[in-house]
Amino acid sequence: MYNLKFLDSLGKIDSSWDLFLSPEVISLLTSIENQIYPQNFTPSISRILNFFTLPLNKVKIIILGQDPYPQKGVATGRAFEVGTLKSWNQTFNNISLKNIVRAIYYAYRNEYLKFSDIKKRIDKDFLLNTPDRIFNDWEKQGVLLLNTSFTCEIGKSNSHEKLWEPFTQKLLYYISQTNNGIIWFIWGNNAKSIINGIEINHKIESMHPMMCYKKDGRDDDFLFGVVNPFIETKHMINWLG
Repeated sequence: MYNLKFLDSLGKIDSSWDLFLSPEVISLLTSIENQIYPQNFTPSISRILNFFTLPLNKVKIIILGQDPYPQKGVATGRAFEVGTLKSWNQTFNNISLKNIVRAIYYAYRNEYLKFSDIKKRIDKDFLLNTPDRIFNDWEKQGVLLLNTSFTCEIGKSNSHEKLWEPFTQKLLYYISQTNNGIIWFIWGNNAKSIINGIEINHKIESMHPMMCYKKDGRDDDFLFGVVNPFIETKHMINWLG
């Protein structure tokens, strides 16, 4: 037991993280936890650092985003997953996830479609797992979905960015040193900034999936850019789930 809600609320922490959870890191987490309580924050306490239950040596891909969705009950601890979503036919406003689906569709069908048109093809000629299952399936295949900050106040995006920054930098450095075969998807300026100075052998950088549009000079656009990360890695991961 670490006497930390962040850690003691988890299931069994995988042994691949033992060296990372040094007294210095525990002290950082204690400081963060003391500053966050008793605010109303998201995600739930048992999901904040749930990635510690996963074996780092089996990770193939890291998707690095920004911070949790600020709406109550939406964030799950996995970057870009919408916890309230059970079906792609549900109404939801999370543009990033819609654009991720569009990028995956392009990777397998070589065609750009609006999300509304893709929905009509899901379960017909485009077999995409449901939103409440697909992220778990990616995780089982070796995809680690991280944000640069792990909590935020409900209704206030990026409100805990500075609190988490020292911890996140140590975490990402440890990952880069422990498993240097990982391919990193770096999505958005927050992700690009926090890995500055960390040596990463394989990375695919793009703008954040929240805003995608086709325009000259946007070679690193998430959807319309030169490189589609799902095409580059679909030999390793079944992104359809």
